[in-house]
Amino acid sequence: MTTHLTVRGLVIRETPVHDADKLFDLFTENGIVTVQGKSVRKAGSKYGAVTQLFAYGEFCLRQSGERYYLDSAVSLNLFYGIRNDLDALALASYFSELIRKTATDQPQPQLLRLYLLSLHHLAEHDRPVPLIKAIFELRLMTELGLMPNLIGCDVCMEHLPAKPVLRFEEADMLCKDCLPEPQPDDLFVTPAVIQAARHVIFADFDRLFQFRLSGESMPLFSFYAEHYLRHRLGMQLRTLQFYHELTDAGAPAP
Repeated sequence: MTTHLTVRGLVIRETPVHDADKLFDLFTENGIVTVQGKSVRKAGSKYGAVTQLFAYGEFCLRQSGERYYLDSAVSLNLFYGIRNDLDALALASYFSELIRKTATDQPQPQLLRLYLLSLHHLAEHDRPVPLIKAIFELRLMTELGLMPNLIGCDVCMEHLPAKPVLRFEEADMLCKDCLPEPQPDDLFVTPAVIQAARHVIFADFDRLFQFRLSGESMPLFSFYAEHYLRHRLGMQLRTLQFYHELTDAGAPAP
């Protein structure tokens, strides 16, 4: 039985097939679907742009059995600004791999919104790339139910210690004075890092990117977000390794 549906989605992976067809993974509010586009790789195809990587659009699909086929599509945002910045393109690819490995077949509209917001700022070049990366990583963990406990020191409950320490194994924060015995992966940070992390965890999406960090707080925040995600997910991500090779960000590859 053939059915038709219309969805809004973001292309997060594309694979050439046959002479001019393409399989592309479409990330929608209800999960990821793989769609076959007939002849979309032909020169002059009216659906060539909207089916390229990181294109967001409205897609009319035909479902036959477990396969989806493209009938028509309208572009909503192609995020062209990403394509002239190799760092931004590498980071968008890393986001794509994270989404493919963590998205489920259950509705996850917040993940799509997070991805679209991140791509917007990457395309507009209005935030530092490392900041966009850290915000995406930490908010992704929050949306997956894996956010750290940063309300206060886990011992004395001081809300904003002068010398905070972030712990990866326990997913919490302590004052330096409350730390029983420092561990090799304990991260000593500034109060600004704690405030930034709390903002990312708790802010509405409309305000998610509305802050900046400077000085030593920015690299500390970036380091924390990435290593917290890697510790919780335990994944080997080729795109993250490539991003670090490209940017020489100083963090070891997984």
